[in-house]
Amino acid sequence: MSAIPCQSCGRDLGPVNRRKAFLAVFAQGDEEVRSWFFCEPCRMWTIHFLDDRFLGDTTTSLAGPFPEASCAAEVALANTCPDPGDKWCKCPAHRKLEH
Repeated sequence: MSAIPCQSCGRDLGPVNRRKAFLAVFAQGDEEVRSWFFCEPCRMWTIHFLDDRFLGDTTTSLAGPFPEASCAAEVALANTCPDPGDKWCKCPAHRKLEH
């Protein structure tokens, strides 16, 4: 995941170390990693999804743009997790965002 385009203006938001938050969740045998990227100039969020299928291919997709306020609570919650890469974590962030 090197180049993540802003879904509003097209500006490059990547690489991965520039994401504002991420969380790996366990979903019906599959792993999903959500990464939130924020575009400062247009004040919009882009969400990158990496879906690692237990019985299938790994796929990626982008969602957005989302207005600044619409993702602020999710990003703040995701950032409270002590280990966001652990899909088995049962912290409040994982319990709420895994759905």
